[in-house]
Amino acid sequence: MSRVFITAAGVASPLGTGTDEFYKNLHNQTIGVDTISSFDISHFPSVVGGEVRKDGCVVKLPSRIDRKEVFIKEAVSQLPLEQIRKYKPEHRLLHMGTGIDYFDFFGYIEKKETKDWTDFSLRAHAIGKMLADEYEITGGHFVNVSACVASTQAIGLSYKILKKNNEIMILTGGFDSMLSHIHYMGFYSLGALSTWKGESSRACRPFDKNRSGLVIGEGGVAYILEGEEFVNKENILCEIVGYATTMDSYMVTDPHPDGSMLALAAKKAFDDAGITADAIDAVDMHGTGTIKNALAEFAAMKQIFPERYKEIPVFALKGQIGHLIGACGAMELLGVIDMIRHQRILPSVNCDEPDPQIPLRLIQKEPLSHKIDYVLKINAAFGGQNTAMVIQRYDP
Repeated sequence: MSRVFITAAGVASPLGTGTDEFYKNLHNQTIGVDTISSFDISHFPSVVGGEVRKDGCVVKLPSRIDRKEVFIKEAVSQLPLEQIRKYKPEHRLLHMGTGIDYFDFFGYIEKKETKDWTDFSLRAHAIGKMLADEYEITGGHFVNVSACVASTQAIGLSYKILKKNNEIMILTGGFDSMLSHIHYMGFYSLGALSTWKGESSRACRPFDKNRSGLVIGEGGVAYILEGEEFVNKENILCEIVGYATTMDSYMVTDPHPDGSMLALAAKKAFDDAGITADAIDAVDMHGTGTIKNALAEFAAMKQIFPERYKEIPVFALKGQIGHLIGACGAMELLGVIDMIRHQRILPSVNCDEPDPQIPLRLIQKEPLSHKIDYVLKINAAFGGQNTAMVIQRYDP
């Protein structure tokens, strides 16, 4: 079995475009959530979102363009071409995660003649093919559409493939945007959006006692995964050593309150990595900012770390970027890489008053210097899907 490494990253996010801007704003505890400006929200009861920014400014695009396509193209363009081209086209694979298809609502209603609505639906799998064609990826291309675990599953399955074949590279990651009229209204109709009445930037509050719902975000992030055969050790950002996914089939929209299947995913990921829970130094949480998610994750943490759940430091990024749905796991992985690189846990922004019913060790205000060899990264999704990934500091 081959070792699997992340060797490059590119990003377009609410914290900025390019890893330099992203990490600068991550470290400064900048919040990329604000009142939505990329489309007209004057008739919406909820007006907050995490929009992609470049050089501090929200990226504005015509309504007929699928925003998530632009973001993933930008993220992939930041990757070093030489790392891709050193592999034969048939040894290049693409595996991305994303959300539901985009619908050009205004294009549809403005067209006068008879129309087929499918002509206005921009399909995510077509974006995968476009990227595969552009980068001469002929070994196969796949697009995972599985709600909030989509990109974590894409990366995890890529890791599984690479473990068995270290002569290939895989372009993986996630891309999504629900910041359009139909998608945004859909989440509002589900009753999922934050009802926060204060400052917009404070609306997403993972594990805070005053949390009131999720804030939709958007973005694209791309990684190069490589095995041992051709990797340049100088490019290694971290190593993926374990992955698992489970399904609780409890409700379409709610996590199972007992957290047992999320905990099972973590335990299976530990088994895959050949470690025990005692080896984990920190946890990157899903942390949507909803009432039910926080309770379910806490229930899972008590099962994963029965003796340490109050002590092990945890981190939640969504307070800074919102919930990127199909891209959230991949985007949050950048935070995991930062933890490992700098050997510290960053504060979870907007968790100002941790919920006393959820006594987790969320860092506040100042980063915590902490020895980190292994990080557990967990995500959960609509339909009861759960994922867990174990990331290790690279040790030659």
